[in-house]
Amino acid sequence: MFTKFVMAVPLPCMIINSFNVEYSVDNLTAAPIVMGLAVGSMLVMFGIATLLTLRVRDRDMRRTARFALLFTNFTLIGIPVVSEIYGAQGAFLYVVFTLPIRFVFYGGAAVMLGKGGEKLNFRETVKKFICAPVVAVIIGFLLYVTQLPVPNVIRSALSSLGSMASPLGLILCGVIIAEADLRQALRYPIVIWVTLARLILMPALALGLFLLVGVSDEIARTTMFYFAMPVASFLPTFLLRYNPEAEDARLAGGCMVVLSTLLCVATIPLWTIVLDKIL
Repeated sequence: MFTKFVMAVPLPCMIINSFNVEYSVDNLTAAPIVMGLAVGSMLVMFGIATLLTLRVRDRDMRRTARFALLFTNFTLIGIPVVSEIYGAQGAFLYVVFTLPIRFVFYGGAAVMLGKGGEKLNFRETVKKFICAPVVAVIIGFLLYVTQLPVPNVIRSALSSLGSMASPLGLILCGVIIAEADLRQALRYPIVIWVTLARLILMPALALGLFLLVGVSDEIARTTMFYFAMPVASFLPTFLLRYNPEAEDARLAGGCMVVLSTLLCVATIPLWTIVLDKIL
């Protein structure tokens, strides 16, 4: 219920408020470029994640590792972190970047993690796509494009509620970590190398890719943080729903979430320093 509240109230308010930046044609023209960058970089990362997990013999564990390498906690941790470091302009670019990723994340989980669990029908799939953060992106972008005046009382409420997203998101991560038994990570060696690849290798590859294709410093600096985030916290939930018989994969996935969330306390500041030096 705590997760549902954060996803339904403060986080959408933060997203809408992230579009409260100075209107410019550059932002409008950058939006399709940023979304195209998201699609292209995720295709490349999918190929890399597939290669990294080829030698994992267990099918369920291989799919879990690949999903963990591809999808990060780009909402509960990613948006607050980018907002704090790069302000509203950085959050604007980051939110636009994660929009197409969000569609694949919610709609493709059933296919990527196995067919043993519950299937989503068309109506449920649409409901997953049209979740509160996605609706918030649409509302925020429309307000930005049309420049419709928002009453101060509403703007103030959005700002106040949105400022709750960061602390509540971190508290939620703390709750997840507190309930976990990190000793289980020792049972699954895959947890260690997937976590290190998630926090170090994948961001380094993404940064190299962005530099190679000549992405502007501002866009690269903010969007690269998607790849620097820990493993998506919904991974164990997806596994429980779509492949409930894969107990080992679910336990390993939970350990990946917890361990990467703990270690990102060190790696996120590290990447911030690296980006400031390079870009």
